[in-house]
Amino acid sequence: MIKVALIGCGMMGNCHSNSYKSIEDAKVVAVCDLDYQKAEKIAKVHGARIYTDVEELYKNEKVDMIDLCLPTYLHCKFAVQAMQKKIHVFCEKPIATSVEEGMEMIKVAKEKGVKFSVGHVVRFFPAYESMIESIRAGKVGEPRLIRTTRNGSFPKWSWEKWYGNYHKSGGPLMDLAIHDFDWISHYYGEVERVYAKTLKGAAKEQDHCLVTLRLKNGLIAHVEASWGYPDGAVFGTTVEVVGTTGQIEYDSRKSSPVKKHSNEGHYAASLYSPTNPNYEPYTREIKAFISAVIHNEEPVVKAEEALTAIKIALAAKESDCTGEAIIF
Repeated sequence: MIKVALIGCGMMGNCHSNSYKSIEDAKVVAVCDLDYQKAEKIAKVHGARIYTDVEELYKNEKVDMIDLCLPTYLHCKFAVQAMQKKIHVFCEKPIATSVEEGMEMIKVAKEKGVKFSVGHVVRFFPAYESMIESIRAGKVGEPRLIRTTRNGSFPKWSWEKWYGNYHKSGGPLMDLAIHDFDWISHYYGEVERVYAKTLKGAAKEQDHCLVTLRLKNGLIAHVEASWGYPDGAVFGTTVEVVGTTGQIEYDSRKSSPVKKHSNEGHYAASLYSPTNPNYEPYTREIKAFISAVIHNEEPVVKAEEALTAIKIALAAKESDCTGEAIIF
């Protein structure tokens, strides 16, 4: 049984907590968050012990892995701290806010012989998997064009509004488009050219990004990511792949059977699919990592691939700042 410490009890911490309910090979034995009440809420679900200080957690607990759901700018510090203690690390995306931090995390993981992976969960979504299977089966011919969108309102609910500080979050390029950068570069080939435009903070707590990627194999990808939608707007994703003999597309807003509305201090609408817990994407990605730990295998999402994704995001940021295309 893999003993897990869940560090960070915000939105993603709660999401991961729900996944552990149906994972037989692991148990959350400790949770940690500066907000005791948030930690207590998750701890009750798992019968876990509560901490508000990571150092106290390590003094009192022997854990095999940490599930790191802290803000992006804290990933490197807390991941390396755990790795130094020879604890495996599953980290929410993106890997870090800079290439240097990502490289440091990878370096320490290798030195200490621990498993390290990043939550690029799109690879585990059934719709995206089905699309890849169809493409590999030759149903659209040779892919030539990809269009993706990942759009919603600004996440005002974040702790200390850290999303609004781009030095800490990287903005929608790093937090949203990073999913599509990973999916595209992993399945379709290496990126050689990046060109991007954003609103450059023209509107407070709103931003919109358009990125064009050219791959070395000639494929073109258009990636759109937005925090520019009105408060409470449904968060949605789309993907379209056009090939030499056909096309295939997916729209989460049309495919999800349930739309959920809520008002907890702010209005929000979200999509919900009552998927069997064992097939829920976040559950599947965590299961895959735990399997890699148990069987001493390479994680499905390699940390080096997560590093590639932030290199693309940072190139997009540079392109937006300079007005020029960035060549890899």
